[in-house]
Amino acid sequence: MEQWSESQHAAAMAPASPGSVSGDFSGATYSDDDLEVRFSRTENTYVIHTTEGRKTKQWTVRYTFGVYPLQQYLIDIGNGRLQALNIAWDSRDEPEGGQRWFRLDQAGENHPGDAMHWTGIYQSWNNQCADCHSTGLERNYDTQSDTYNTTWDHVAVSCTACHETAQAHAEAKHQDRSLGAGVDLAAMGAWLVSEGGRPPRHTGKSSSDAQVTTCGRCHSLRTSLADTKGGQVHDQYSLSRPEQPLYYSDGRVREEVFVLGSFEQSRMFQAGVVCSDCHNPHSGELKAEGNAVCAQCHDAGDFDTPEHHHHPEDSGGALCVNCHMPETTFMKIDDRREHSFMVPRPDVSKASGSPDVCLACHSDKERDWSVATVGGWFPELYETDTWYHVQQQDIAEVTAYLTDSDKPALRRATLLERWGEALARNKPSLVAELLRSKHAVIRESAYRVLRHGAEDQALKLAVVGLNDPSLAVRIAAFETLVRLGQTLDSGAWKNARNEYERFLDVQSDLPSGLVLKARYLLANDMIYKAEKTLDRALEKDRGYVPAAIQLTDVLRSGGRNREAIQLIDSTLEASPGEAQLVHLRGLINLKLKDYPAALENLEQAAELAPEQWLFGYRYAVALYQLGQKDKAREVIASLLGRFPDNRRIRALMSHL
Repeated sequence: MEQWSESQHAAAMAPASPGSVSGDFSGATYSDDDLEVRFSRTENTYVIHTTEGRKTKQWTVRYTFGVYPLQQYLIDIGNGRLQALNIAWDSRDEPEGGQRWFRLDQAGENHPGDAMHWTGIYQSWNNQCADCHSTGLERNYDTQSDTYNTTWDHVAVSCTACHETAQAHAEAKHQDRSLGAGVDLAAMGAWLVSEGGRPPRHTGKSSSDAQVTTCGRCHSLRTSLADTKGGQVHDQYSLSRPEQPLYYSDGRVREEVFVLGSFEQSRMFQAGVVCSDCHNPHSGELKAEGNAVCAQCHDAGDFDTPEHHHHPEDSGGALCVNCHMPETTFMKIDDRREHSFMVPRPDVSKASGSPDVCLACHSDKERDWSVATVGGWFPELYETDTWYHVQQQDIAEVTAYLTDSDKPALRRATLLERWGEALARNKPSLVAELLRSKHAVIRESAYRVLRHGAEDQALKLAVVGLNDPSLAVRIAAFETLVRLGQTLDSGAWKNARNEYERFLDVQSDLPSGLVLKARYLLANDMIYKAEKTLDRALEKDRGYVPAAIQLTDVLRSGGRNREAIQLIDSTLEASPGEAQLVHLRGLINLKLKDYPAALENLEQAAELAPEQWLFGYRYAVALYQLGQKDKAREVIASLLGRFPDNRRIRALMSHL
């Protein structure tokens, strides 16, 4: 309890008070070109005055949010919504650049009414932050009134966030009774330190399977599938896959995806390492300092030496984490380390565009220097066996990877979905095999891709998934059945349908959730309701491209092409330069026989997204059909230079 009380978990959120507020509310100010903010205090009330767009408003701080290295402040804007102000307090010491107010977003980017403004849908505590910073939380979002009645059992992250019966456990202890605190989350057994070429080896009882998924519930980017007071990843939460743009193509972190998606890609996770092998779960601190935490398992005599790391002792380059756990900065000042425990591969970083770990310190050097230097140290390192290389392989090699149980389940699931259509059609027995995987994340992905295969087999297999022990898997199986146009008369079907519709309600406070609901309505031929649902999505975020594309399809299917053009124009005002929308506008203009506008749109889309070969291909076809054959040949020649193995491009070139 004492360790927890000093942890960041204990201060994850708190009512605003002198004991919880770190920021300067003594009349301090922040200002930039479009925003002025003044922070003041009257007794125990903390007040923020904002002037933006020539309008001044006064807000009362309800809660503090976080504590270090920054603290945000939550403001009640009505309808049960708490919003996180975009001006935060830098809690670091002054010599580190702290003890100041700073802006989290870029000045001039977001304005009142925008979805990304601090009062907008994407800065809402209720749907973005709440279930990880408070314990026993229920959002209680009402889809009809678009309001919240969010509740919690404890305002911050308390014991029951991890130990579901901790309250009863504590009461029993006071009564001199013995009662467990819930699922056993302890790290068990011991790790035998590596020796020469032998890696660390676990001995004794295995650690709890539940620990990583319990910690990962919050330390991950995931989708909530139910409005429950807890749950685990790969069950009540679906983990985001390591795909672009969230990750680089070598698996490195790119966006704010937190920890679990990296850790589940690691050899350590594969070997059975759990969070508390390195971290004290109650204080949140490391169990040892510096390289000593790694030397718990990896022999310091082999690894903590200049012969291995090729840097002077006690230098930054001699720290294991600087090469194997590089940092990325989020929220302007929050440095977070990756947990994939990667082996530095400057050659792969260069190919994938991910940050070169060597250049984080050697900023005066180039990528080629890193490639040559590391290659000189470890000539055998540059094998084409990394996750980046796997993704470049053909279907035969992909099949071998998918069936290799020694490979990370998360990566196998990711690869399965990426190749889903081809695998479901050409390797149906492989997909059927993966549906029986012991890993819920693989079963979830397998049920997602099943819809691309033969309908009779897909139906037969998807029905089995309705009884899977994982909610994430049951939802994936149900979605596939819906996409196949199936409705069943069984208890499992009705239960899965109820779970799926509750999931849609949970997500309907966000535009992405409303798009999912619209697709479900369309699958059930509720076109009018789907259209209204998509309208709501665009009311929440008028630049949300997936909603605009889906609604455009609805309008086009009803012959309302000019309305579709107006919708695209409106969405592009909020999200300018979206190639997919520009391309779609070109196709509609072709339908409307506005050929000059169509060619202009198709050309612009091809220029905006040169990596999308289909945009250039369709532009060339339109040019050819409209008699501009020389220009069409020019476009195809350019495409062929970038995509020399694309059969459709080669065939069109031959035709021209």
